[in-house]
Amino acid sequence: MALIPPKEFKHYEELVSILSQRGMLISDRERAKRKLAQVGYYRLSGFWYPARVIERDEQGAVVECPHLKRPKRHNDFAPNTKFEEVFDLYLLDKKLRIAMLDGLERIEVFVRSVIAHELGRGKRKEAGTGLDIPEPLAWKDSEYINGKFLKQRAHKPSVWDEWQNKHSKLIERSREDCIVWHKRNNKEMPFWVVIEAWDFGTMSKYYGLLNNKYRQRICARLGISNKRETDVLQAWLMEMNILRNRCAHHARIWNQQSSKRLSLPSHEKFDDIRDNHNTLTRLYGVIRAMWFLIEQIGPSSCWMKEVESLINDLPTVPGCHKSSIGLPS
Repeated sequence: MALIPPKEFKHYEELVSILSQRGMLISDRERAKRKLAQVGYYRLSGFWYPARVIERDEQGAVVECPHLKRPKRHNDFAPNTKFEEVFDLYLLDKKLRIAMLDGLERIEVFVRSVIAHELGRGKRKEAGTGLDIPEPLAWKDSEYINGKFLKQRAHKPSVWDEWQNKHSKLIERSREDCIVWHKRNNKEMPFWVVIEAWDFGTMSKYYGLLNNKYRQRICARLGISNKRETDVLQAWLMEMNILRNRCAHHARIWNQQSSKRLSLPSHEKFDDIRDNHNTLTRLYGVIRAMWFLIEQIGPSSCWMKEVESLINDLPTVPGCHKSSIGLPS
């Protein structure tokens, strides 16, 4: 079947005229042209999309888009949709991404350090002392790994072998001084060295492969004390990795919805959002999980106040509410 031809190319002046014809208020056309040139019409469209009028049938019921399974929208904008406020929303999203990367860095560095420490201190007790026997090379040891991830998969390697192969490539590519030094001196790399080559995805994947005994050790250091809730941290790390990738690639995080509902521990700090589906499938749910972990890292942190300050500066774009990031009413 032949593909539908793409839309025709439009110059910046034409794009500004299209927005104006559809009802967007543009007080400074030259500035609007500059911003479209800097950012791109299609990129900005994600921020004015909620301001487009929702389509309704003759009975006034909302018409659903068959592809997106969301309300279908006209091209026309709701009254009082201003280009300046749409661009302010774009800038707010940028500031939020920077704040998220700040929080994610703290979590990533801390969790890597905890993993290296909790596994590096060993799995066996020394006779007579009862002390753990340190195992600096625990990252190579399959005895720490859940047995189901050690099994071969038809013509594919096991999940553990797959992780090891990817890990070897990270070490090979790394230019970290400590790793380069160990290579040049032909020395084995202990756990606390190799983690310097890990990215968020490598870390979250490794945690997911571990036997529950070691996941419990890590969770206990992060404030998740219920031994049956180690999967919660795994789910958090996966969602945070997705968020990190979106932030690192400058993708919009405002008004995004996940297909998965965020898991929560039984801790009372989550009681206010436990039954809120909108919160648990949007950014604010992940923010709360991040804040829980950041409080374990640095109880005096002001990170959450900085995030709240940004959210409170939400521009008044029609259709864009704080619920767009999952903030409870």
